[in-house]
Amino acid sequence: PRASVSPEKLQISADGAMVPLLHGIWAEVKTLVIGDVQPAVLEKGEMVVHTRNLSYFSRKVNSEEFERLSLGEMHRRGVENAKEVVAVMDGAEWEQSYIDYHCRRAVRILDFAHAADHINQVGEYLYGEHTNESQVWLKERLHQLKHEGPERLLKELRRLKRKHPQAQPITSNLAYLQKREKQIQYPSFQEQGWPIGSGIVESGNKLVVEARLKGAGMHWT
Repeated sequence: PRASVSPEKLQISADGAMVPLLHGIWAEVKTLVIGDVQPAVLEKGEMVVHTRNLSYFSRKVNSEEFERLSLGEMHRRGVENAKEVVAVMDGAEWEQSYIDYHCRRAVRILDFAHAADHINQVGEYLYGEHTNESQVWLKERLHQLKHEGPERLLKELRRLKRKHPQAQPITSNLAYLQKREKQIQYPSFQEQGWPIGSGIVESGNKLVVEARLKGAGMHWT
C-alpha cells in the first residue's frame, strides 16, 4: 500500500554493533534509525541540527537481508513520500548500497566524527599519538573542514603524500576522503539545515542493541 505519512525532512542512519554469541564467536547486529530533522538552533555559538521522533529497527542478518527486512519500517515512516531525506552514515560500503536500495535521492553525508577520525590518523603520524601538536593540528583542520569545506584540506593531504610517499596513514586516509569528497561538503550541508553526525544510530547501538544483548555473562545462540 501507499505510505500513509508524508514527512518534510527525514534522516536515516544505519550502522552495526558486535554482540557475543556462544563459543567465543562475535556477530554484527545492524541497526536502522529514522527520525524527523528539526530546524537548526543556536547552541554555544553554533547552529546545530537535532533529529527527533526516532524509531529503531535491528536484526542480526547480512546486509542484503537487512535491506529487505527494513522495508517495513522505511514504509511506516514514509521515507518514499518525504519531501527531503538525508542519509548520514559512517562510510561502510554496505551502507552506501543500503541507500541505493531504499532512497537513491537521499543527500549522502559522511558522519563528521568519522571523517575526523581519518584526519586524526594523519595528524598522529606527523606529530605522534595523543600529543599536543597532533591535537592542535587536528582541531585546526576540523574547523577548516566544517566551515570552509574539504578543498584546502585535501590539497594539504596531497602535498603531504608527495612529501611522504611511503606513509600509509597519509596515503590511505587521503584516498578514503577523496573517494567521499561529495559527502564531506559540510558547510553546504549545514546551510541546507542538515545534521552532519550519525549520533542517533551510534546511541541506538548502545541503547537498543548493546544494552539488551551485551549484559554481563550474556552469550547468544
